[in-house]
Amino acid sequence: MPLSQVFSRSAQPSALVGVPAGLAAGAAYLLAQAAFSIADGGTGSEPFQRISAILLGPGAAPPPSEWSGRVVGIALLIHLSLSAVYGRMVDVMVMRTQGLVAAAALGALAGAALFVLNRLVIAPAVFPWFDASRNLMTAADHVLFGVVAAVVCVSLRRFFMSRGRL
Repeated sequence: MPLSQVFSRSAQPSALVGVPAGLAAGAAYLLAQAAFSIADGGTGSEPFQRISAILLGPGAAPPPSEWSGRVVGIALLIHLSLSAVYGRMVDVMVMRTQGLVAAAALGALAGAALFVLNRLVIAPAVFPWFDASRNLMTAADHVLFGVVAAVVCVSLRRFFMSRGRL
């Protein structure tokens, strides 16, 4: 079926598209955050510590820079849950987009908006230990999240719609 016919149908947001896209984007974000942490002289655990401190309290935030199964597990639970929700939001933004470049551009805007909301509005008011990660690298990682989520959304939507599953 040609893509023009696939996308001419009424598009609806779908958990089948948005959730896996958010999870893939969330994984990409965490890998980038850990890589930047290591490149900056850290252990790679710092992003997990900051995220887990949302539930565990500021004592879990860096330092110390140590890996803990409990910290990583709680960080993954929090981060991937939020990523699934954000993936659904990106799906709503790109569900009628046919081109990957246009979707990536919308995703980049969504990622930048998430950075502003999460790091410049919410975190300073509620989670001050995120202040150390309010930088260009974290902004770039949020843009990466948005781009990955958008491209995966469009790709999954193409796949499922061409098979009559959406």
